[in-house]
Amino acid sequence: MSKSDLEKLTFELNKIKELNSKLLENNIQPILKEKVQDFLDAFEDYFRERGLVVNAGHLTVRAAFDSLEFTAFSKGDPTIFILKDRETIASISVKYKTPTRSASYQFDTEEEQLKWEIKKENTLFSYLEDPEFYYTGSEFGRPYYDPLVVLESIFHV
Repeated sequence: MSKSDLEKLTFELNKIKELNSKLLENNIQPILKEKVQDFLDAFEDYFRERGLVVNAGHLTVRAAFDSLEFTAFSKGDPTIFILKDRETIASISVKYKTPTRSASYQFDTEEEQLKWEIKKENTLFSYLEDPEFYYTGSEFGRPYYDPLVVLESIFHV
């Protein structure tokens, strides 16, 4: 393969990486923040419907009844912590589906490596273009698409 062919492949790879970066910034990051807020809103509604006194602030919701207090908050990233009094009882992450990691390969030529990387970036592009978001956490491990289902799994309702 000629040097100009390798340059074309490198250019194509860089172009796809740039597109993926823009999609991450424009499609993923805003929706991650929206999903965190959706969860906090669901947390607020969940406890308000059960008669607890609820106070909501920026990325924080507190629900209290007598001496029992639950708090859900985020530090601005896609992780939400739930506390009972001062003890963390759950951490929930908002994630989006991405392609599974592939094994690392040894390539005989730079051309093979570039083609493989282009294919990998194109696959990532398809996931970023139409992302599927979900909630998960170390306490329950599997994906949930509805914040209310997450809350019910934590509080065993």
